[in-house]
Amino acid sequence: MTMNKQTVWLVTMLTLMVVLSAYYIVTGPVEPVEQAGQPSKENEVQVDLKTEEADSKDDIRNAGSDYFVGYQLQRNNLRSKMTEEYMNILTNPKSSKEELEEAQRKIDQLMKVDKTESVLEELIRNEGFRDAVVISGDKHVDVIVQSEKLTNSQVVKLISLVKKHMDVPATQVSVAYRP
Repeated sequence: MTMNKQTVWLVTMLTLMVVLSAYYIVTGPVEPVEQAGQPSKENEVQVDLKTEEADSKDDIRNAGSDYFVGYQLQRNNLRSKMTEEYMNILTNPKSSKEELEEAQRKIDQLMKVDKTESVLEELIRNEGFRDAVVISGDKHVDVIVQSEKLTNSQVVKLISLVKKHMDVPATQVSVAYRP
């Protein structure tokens, strides 16, 4: 490995460690949803029905949030690997001029898509959804929002946001929700 490859690899791994550490610090230990609202055996406590339902709903919301954070982390991890591959081409002295240009173009494209997806996810959250994930393919975009239900007007609004920011036809956008 050359010094540049080692540096890129080290920075990638450190970034991944920081993201994962922040995720675990923010979310804390996660209980399975089946155990939500059930008191532990050592702390036998009487819990009234309203509190138990609230605890259960909070745990379901956390499980939903974990789904979205996990999806975003998985997407970022995949993009990091792709970027690393392109960086290997850029740092390889044997790469041709065409390979260098193609690798740089791919990195720029990945960064543009990543930024657009992040902006869209933030705009969707600003529309009142707890969380969202935007997954763009070659010519298709999937949007998954954290919500109990979706109205037709919300779907139309989401599709128009994607259409405006990602320049894809409405027929190439799918919208789903997850509690």
